[in-house]
Amino acid sequence: MNGPRTKVTSILTFAFTLFIIFWTGNCIIYKNGEVATDILGVNQSLSSSPSTTMSMMERGDIAMGFNQNKIAHDFRSTPSGGEIMITPLGPNDTETTKQIKNHVLDIQKDFTKGNFSKPFFIHAEEVPGTKVMTEKKDLIKYSIQNLGNGAILILDTRDDEVINAIHHFMSYQGSQRHGH
Repeated sequence: MNGPRTKVTSILTFAFTLFIIFWTGNCIIYKNGEVATDILGVNQSLSSSPSTTMSMMERGDIAMGFNQNKIAHDFRSTPSGGEIMITPLGPNDTETTKQIKNHVLDIQKDFTKGNFSKPFFIHAEEVPGTKVMTEKKDLIKYSIQNLGNGAILILDTRDDEVINAIHHFMSYQGSQRHGH
């Protein structure tokens, strides 16, 4: 599938990579070509410049590996942390369901390591709660509940400061996505 959209996305990704390297002096390029800045080394917001080049939805397409217009995100705070549920909008969209499950597995691995570069890249700024979630990564258990049409990443902890950070993370994510 090497059509015009793929070429434009590749060019935008390359241009954004160069911008991030110039702006911050560092970046992460994932094995499948995704690009994200290293939030552990960058504290300033990049929300003004990258947003004009690429929208949050476009950055989400790159970071997550699937079309954001085909999915719904639900960010929920729970008494012991939170849940991120991702499902396709089309009940028979098996390809997007497969991509969602792969993405949830990837973010489980990233978040377990304290790596929140994908949310940083998608929102073009540090996402509330991620600093504490990174510092106290060993106090958070990440598990996956697979659904027939998607998956839920469950964040669980007993630490009050981490619960508060996860709630800030969920609130911010939910307010930014508006159903996506």
